[in-house]
Amino acid sequence: MGNAIAQAATIVILRHQNPDPDAIGSQTGLATIIREAYPDKTVYTPGVTQAGLTWIGEMTPVNDDVYQNALVIVVDTANTPRLDGSPAYQQAKQLIKIDHHPDVEHFGDIVWVDDQSASCAELIYKLTLHIPALKLSKRSAAALYAGIVGDTNRFLYDSTTADTLATATALARTGINVSKISHHDYEITPQTARLEAFILTNFKLTDTGLGYVILDRPTLKQFNLKKGDLDNVVPLIGQISTVSDWVVISEQPDGRFRVNFRSKTVSIEPIARKYGGGGHPLASGAYVKDRATVDALLADLNELNRQA
Repeated sequence: MGNAIAQAATIVILRHQNPDPDAIGSQTGLATIIREAYPDKTVYTPGVTQAGLTWIGEMTPVNDDVYQNALVIVVDTANTPRLDGSPAYQQAKQLIKIDHHPDVEHFGDIVWVDDQSASCAELIYKLTLHIPALKLSKRSAAALYAGIVGDTNRFLYDSTTADTLATATALARTGINVSKISHHDYEITPQTARLEAFILTNFKLTDTGLGYVILDRPTLKQFNLKKGDLDNVVPLIGQISTVSDWVVISEQPDGRFRVNFRSKTVSIEPIARKYGGGGHPLASGAYVKDRATVDALLADLNELNRQA
């Protein structure tokens, strides 16, 4: 991998759609590391700008013709349909995949997948340990730390390991303001706060401990959410002691429903995969075509809990 990065004049770093802090932190953190190591290289970080995450790093667009002579590095993305980028990435001279999700689609010329890692940002940090030319700076460390904080929910999730904490410590030693980063991650907009109040008032809880809320388009419209605001409310239902697993379901402009799955102990990833999605055992996602499919999915989750 080090040779591929060293030899490429142009590098495009891609991540998944609907990015979270780990996707942005891994993408822009790696871009910073490479730019600082090789000032003569051209490094792009394309993708839709997520207004609430610009504090982590900025997107840089790329024209399709650039891919033909580029090295593409895909971070934090388990399968190619989730990529936030032009299909022109397939024309790249070489493709590297770096990810911490289960390897549901084995793509790329060089693949590094560690699904025991709590975040992809941890893997990007490890590159600086194993590739001598790549060094950690305060700027890149801040982006990677934001990724770790985001994917562990400030070290709350049980995916947090001693290795995670050791990585966070190494990043903190660069002098980054860890408190400021955590506050950024914790902040929500006024409209998100009102949505949280709505969810706590209207969510449903089944007798198996499944919590869920279905947010249709008229409901979402009244909150005037910005892109990414909805992601901030996903952990909310899980704070309730009687909830064992939960889903936040939101109707999309095209009529599909986005499903965010979360669980405290039982793996919900097989259900997400059944409905065309995937992710981690305790945190997954999917898109389903209609409300009838939503009802079937909820029934499957209830049955999963009964068998647990």
